[in-house]
Amino acid sequence: MLSHLTASTNSDVYAVYLPQLMLRLKVPAIQQQLMSNLSADELATYHNFIYKKPALSWLGARLAAKWLLKKYQCHNITTKQLSLVKNTQGAPFCAISGQPIGISHTSDLAIAALSESPFGVDTEHQSRFDTAPEPWFSKDELSQGDVQVIPSATQLWCFKEALYKAVGTGPFVTFCQTVRISAWHTNRVIIATNPYTELTHWRRHTWQLHNHDILLTEPIYD
Repeated sequence: MLSHLTASTNSDVYAVYLPQLMLRLKVPAIQQQLMSNLSADELATYHNFIYKKPALSWLGARLAAKWLLKKYQCHNITTKQLSLVKNTQGAPFCAISGQPIGISHTSDLAIAALSESPFGVDTEHQSRFDTAPEPWFSKDELSQGDVQVIPSATQLWCFKEALYKAVGTGPFVTFCQTVRISAWHTNRVIIATNPYTELTHWRRHTWQLHNHDILLTEPIYD
């Protein structure tokens, strides 16, 4: 159910496969154990979801975040005591340590990520996009990256989404249209000069898990 994806010495990702989580929730003893990770407020939030799939995605991401924080940041705090809050931009962080934490989910996979650098993370079904979706991306954007062709529209979306979480503000579609890819390499991406960030070189960590693309990006300073 839980996969640990190591990005670098400074970054880690936990992924929860939601179909397996759903099966575990059907076993009363395991359900009780899983729910013991949540505070009273979090339990109320979970039970207030009208539909099961959003509730499962929320729960998977919340558990991944709590387990990740417990392992790497808050060793002496119980998972029930760990809580996530959002800043003015809507980005989640740990209420106890102040550590930003990245969260993303689909209907089948929920992920949480930590990094010592500014970062963003995203996951999508590999089959979500057959071509670059307009108006977020232009039709020719997949072929604009020099050196190496961008492998898929889904990976392009994941990178832009993760980069937006790291440095973006305002509407996502405006960000996507403004930030252009200058070069796409195996493990890094160079973006053109833009109004959102002075950092133009970004490391790209990617994984494939349960027919999903997962991408974490963080700046390259040297």
